[in-house]
This record gives sequence, structure tokens and C-alpha cells, in this order.
Amino acid sequence: MGYLLELQNLRDAAPDMINYLLLGISEAITIVGILIAAYIYWCTSKRAGAYILACFSGGYMLNQIIKNTACIYRPWVADPRIHLAEAASGSATGYSFPSGHTLSATAVYGGTAIYRNKNKLFVAFMSLMIVLTAFARNWLGAHTLLDVSVAVLEGIAVLIFNALVINWLVKKDESYAGMPDAEKKSLKNRTILMIIGLIFIIAAMIYLVLKPYPMDYDEAGNILADPYEMITDCYTGAGMFSGFLIGWFIEKRFIDYHLPKKASERGYIFFYGFLGIVILYVGIIPLITAPLDEHLEHFFKYFSVFFWVAGGYPAIVKWQRKRYRKIEPEEPVTGSGTWRRGSDSDILN
Repeated sequence: MGYLLELQNLRDAAPDMINYLLLGISEAITIVGILIAAYIYWCTSKRAGAYILACFSGGYMLNQIIKNTACIYRPWVADPRIHLAEAASGSATGYSFPSGHTLSATAVYGGTAIYRNKNKLFVAFMSLMIVLTAFARNWLGAHTLLDVSVAVLEGIAVLIFNALVINWLVKKDESYAGMPDAEKKSLKNRTILMIIGLIFIIAAMIYLVLKPYPMDYDEAGNILADPYEMITDCYTGAGMFSGFLIGWFIEKRFIDYHLPKKASERGYIFFYGFLGIVILYVGIIPLITAPLDEHLEHFFKYFSVFFWVAGGYPAIVKWQRKRYRKIEPEEPVTGSGTWRRGSDSDILN
């Protein structure tokens, strides 16, 4: 705790601009993360985008399992001398260990760095964003050094695991080349992965909801950590991961979305996709989830966003293309208004 106390002294003496800058870096991953993954998935590489989405959503779900198993209280609960920065009070939810923000930063920024690994300056910048996110969580008093360190290691493990899964799919697809039922075999593998992922989510949620939680109280008789509130982020993770898995499978099975070829096309595809996220998040979802409790509201909100990115929006783009362009080329061609195939030709190296 000495490290946090030293940072707290610096934070109290620092200009508000520094505190809000680090808060912005810390909170950026919650918005920027989905936008980075969406842009790559919709515009440059479905495989790399799916990889980042899987690391982001699956990593967050895993992090909630670890958090709600360890049940380690926040630093200010463990040591009353620690005070959470007021600006960060809205984002410091659930238990403390490991840091969810740091895990998400490692998954998204790390996954993007792997995708663009030939650009050393870009890799260095993404690595810096991971470090800054971790440091910001310490600076704000939201997490201990152990919380963010383990979260980085957890994120690296998630990146490695998903890379192995992607490579397995690639090798399987390559082994089916030339077979008459190659597409069927490829889809079968993705179906198996989706089912395994959904079973994992269901089993995890049963465990997280039914397991016992510590019931400790402060001197005033207030519970230190309400189990109901601690489980809320678990529903968020379940929504994220299941939304991605189902959307990803539907895209492969029914849509076969093609990447845009021209930069201008990538621009407006991303713009309208981003606009769809905003409309969903701000307008439609709050109306639909108003009658639901907090848990179901969180699940449905994040399921909708990740499903939109992985399957919903690609379906709309594909429908629009068929409506205004009667024939969609199956192979890359030159000329105005053409699209190149984006299925599995964009291999994540």
C-alpha cells in the first residue's frame, strides 16, 4: 500500500488536468476498445477483428470469474488511508483483483499490436497504452500494483490462447482446401467453438451466482461489498462474450461479409456502424431494458453491442450491397465500386 500512498500524495498535489488526463486514458478502453475491434472487423481484416473481439469479450468474462473467486476488496477498503479519486468513483465497480480496465487494455491494445506487428512504432504505442492504463488505475487509487500486474499477465495469456485457436482454425481450413465439403467442415469447427464458449459462459454464471460471497460490514453496519452488485459485471462479461460468439457464428454461417476495398468505403461503413452503436446504446437499449433488473439490463446491453459488431451490422451492409449492387464479386477485382472478399484471406500473422 506504500506505493499507492505515494501516488496518492502526488495526485493530491497534482493539477486537476493530470488527474483527468489519466482518468481519460483509463476509461478510454471501455469505448475505444470496441471501436478499434469494430473498425478492424468491418474494414480491414475479419480474422484479426474477431481475434481482438474474442480477447476483449472472453478476457473480460474470465476476469470476472477470477475477481469473484478471489473476492479481494478495493484498496480503500483494505486500507482506510487510501482514497479513490472522486472522478473514478463511477468506474471502480466490483472487487479489486485483477484490474478489468488493465485486462481489457492488454487484450485490445495487445491484440491490435499483434495484428500490426510489422509497424514497430505502432507496437510501441500500443504497449505504452497498456502501461499507462495500468498506471492510471494505480494513480486513481482504484487498484493495487498486484491487481494491474496480474491483469497484464492474464491479458497476455488470453492473447496467446486465442492466437492458438485462430491458428488451429487456419490450419484446419487449409487442410480442407480442394475438398467438396470444405465450407461445411470449416463451419462445423466454428459451431463447436461457439457451443464450447456458450457452455463456458453458462457454467461460469451458474458458479458466480450460486457461490458464497464474503459478508463483511464496516463500523456503521454497512456491507463492504454487496454480492448482488459484485455479480453485475459478470452479467456484463456474459453479454459481451455471448454476443460476440453468436454474432461471429451467424456472420460465418449466413452472411459471409466482404471487406470494403476503397478507403472511402471503409470510412462510411465504419461511420454508419459506429452510429448504429450509439443509437443502440443511447436510444434503443435503454427503452427495451427499462423493465429489467440491473443484471439483465447489463447482459442485454452488452450482448446487443457485441452482436451488432460481429453479426448484426455486417448483415445490414451485405443487404445494402445486394440491394444497390445486384452482383457482388466473389474474388478481388479492379474498378470502381468493387469489394474484395474478407472471409479468411486476411490471415492474422
